[in-house]
Amino acid sequence: MSAITSPSHNFPDFTELAEKLQATAQALLAISPPPEEESQKQPEPLQEAALQEVRHYSIPGFIVKEEKEMLELLKAEDWQDMFDKTYEQLYMMAMLMQHFEADEIIDGFSIQRLGNAFMVPLDTLRRLCSLVADFRPVSEDDLEAEME
Repeated sequence: MSAITSPSHNFPDFTELAEKLQATAQALLAISPPPEEESQKQPEPLQEAALQEVRHYSIPGFIVKEEKEMLELLKAEDWQDMFDKTYEQLYMMAMLMQHFEADEIIDGFSIQRLGNAFMVPLDTLRRLCSLVADFRPVSEDDLEAEME
């Protein structure tokens, strides 16, 4: 990859930031296998029925509305697909950053564009986590009372 430089400016802080971003990308790659390896895994057999648990949640209406908006925005089928697409975006960015040379010189504009690109999947992840945080467990007693 060719170096991106500005002839009249030297950006040592941005170089340090790029190194930190590259280290972060490598750490992310180290803790998660590539998507194709995950799809090759054989599903584990179901555990005994005694270990299975069914949970019920009360979900406020605004979450349902937000979920529909996010499904349309990401062109996703369900929650898992939204998380998968977000993971793929972050994985792609990490892979790109991993291929920067250690002595790469990057100008401030390029660092700003990288930061903006990272914010897209991070914002999606923040929105997904915010939605899940508002799920409220419903006790079996409350569930039975609603059914009556």
